[in-house]
Amino acid sequence: MAYTYPEFATVLSIRQESGKRYSMEIELDSTGGRTWVVIQKNPSRANAEVSDHTINRVLNYLHRNRGKYPRLQGIGRVIFLNLIPWYETYSDRLIKKENQLYDPENLSTIAAYLSSGDPCIIAWGNPPKGLACPYAELSEKVLTLLHGFSNSVYHVGAFTRLGYPRHGQIWGYTDPMRNIK
Repeated sequence: MAYTYPEFATVLSIRQESGKRYSMEIELDSTGGRTWVVIQKNPSRANAEVSDHTINRVLNYLHRNRGKYPRLQGIGRVIFLNLIPWYETYSDRLIKKENQLYDPENLSTIAAYLSSGDPCIIAWGNPPKGLACPYAELSEKVLTLLHGFSNSVYHVGAFTRLGYPRHGQIWGYTDPMRNIK
């Protein structure tokens, strides 16, 4: 199924290469100038022309909750990053990239965006099948980066039973946004 971006969202830039997406910046049709960073698991298919279910779910959540959460007022831009930069709609297939999950360029990109101090929502969900250990290590590396900068950090809904921040694809629009830092 092909997804279009919500009418209130415009892709500003995408940094991608060789089957990987390092970052995607989306402008919202608000007068706000605040930027938020959202760190997810891995990109599915969203690019400059087409969106995907998870990107739309996150954008709609943020758009719908601007009035509910004062901290979301003035949001004008969303930067999407990922623990794993490889494009793969079905994350269980990432096992084929097991030895390539750790990507120094991806971690450098995450650090560069976090260094701005913009608020961040973590939303990477549970590990893909067969990748529990490398996924936990990547998660810890990103959490360490977050603790090293002055970003406010949030998650939506409860943590998973494995202790990970809930994946953006399954956020309910009324799920609470909680501050963890």
